[in-house]
Amino acid sequence: MFPRGGDFTWIDYDAADTGQAASLRESLRSMGVPDQDIEHIAGWDEEPLFGLHQDLIVNYVHLAREEGGRITETPLLMAMTDRLIVTAHPEPLPQISYVQGKCAESFRSVGKSPGFVFFLVWDSIIDHFMPHITAVDTRLEQIEDRYLRGETSDAILQEIINCKQAVRALKQCLAPMQRGMRRQVTMKLALVSEEASRYLTGIFEHMDRVGHQIDSLQDRVRATLDGYSSTLSQRMNSSMKVLTIIATIMMPLSLVAGIYGTNFEYIPELRWKYGYFAFLGLLAAVTLVMLVLFRRRKWL
Repeated sequence: MFPRGGDFTWIDYDAADTGQAASLRESLRSMGVPDQDIEHIAGWDEEPLFGLHQDLIVNYVHLAREEGGRITETPLLMAMTDRLIVTAHPEPLPQISYVQGKCAESFRSVGKSPGFVFFLVWDSIIDHFMPHITAVDTRLEQIEDRYLRGETSDAILQEIINCKQAVRALKQCLAPMQRGMRRQVTMKLALVSEEASRYLTGIFEHMDRVGHQIDSLQDRVRATLDGYSSTLSQRMNSSMKVLTIIATIMMPLSLVAGIYGTNFEYIPELRWKYGYFAFLGLLAAVTLVMLVLFRRRKWL
């Protein structure tokens, strides 16, 4: 709970605790949160929710987090009145920890209102998208370096797929936030002053910039996948080129061998003392001529 002795109260719940979950329901009910919204939030796996009223704001969003090298979602609830702000989450969140430290540093000098905490939490939420975006961008750069050096393997393809899934998860987290924040910016609420509305507009613009970065990252994932596919195609083409050259060289050799393998009674070269060596020389000469021809045409 923060602050003590201030003009408002911030209560932060770790809803994984059964006792706190019951207390959370009571707090939300006392704030005037509708029962259907409370039940929606209580499951922690429902769709994002933005309840906007003149004297109450309820934001239920999904935040991005990294788990085992993958980006997954974790829920966060924020409910605010003019004297109380409640946040709840089923696990510890760095976004909330950051805001708690920020409040402890600047609360006295900045002001005493639930909106102060509300804005800081939203700032922290948007800022925490950046490490995920940077991490995916770095992974894509490393993948590009690997396949440009000639490395091709199923592991690289799987890493590209993981990056694609990470970008999709970031987009799925951000998109509902943008829709909800757009409503909060455009609606005139008694709880949100004109100055606070300008601040919300700044947050919304920050969201848009992050959204553009995620879109750019999505385009880069596609470009990386296309580049990797192109590298595989080039290597396959090179292999097919070598096989085609070998097959082309073997065709006249097979023709010569087929001629001398026919069952005619009279083939003069068969009784010639040096016929075998001449036959081998003919094969070598045909091969050499074809290799020179391929070299001049820059096929080799």
